[in-house]
Amino acid sequence: MVEGSEMVGLSASEALFGFAAWLASRKEEVTFSGHNDAGEPARLVGRFCEANGLEEPRARWENQLVWPTEEE
Repeated sequence: MVEGSEMVGLSASEALFGFAAWLASRKEEVTFSGHNDAGEPARLVGRFCEANGLEEPRARWENQLVWPTEEE
């Protein structure tokens, strides 16, 4: 968001791109898939959100999601 000529906070897309860049720059690998425990990815999301001062998810936020179809 821009207030005057200063950037204020992160947009949702900026946060997603920033999270992906942070994961790609880490020395330790983490696996994200439906076949693995979701605890570690969720912990990393929490760390990223806290470091960037992002708000906690709202109640029933998952009802607003639209997941892209899987690529073949």
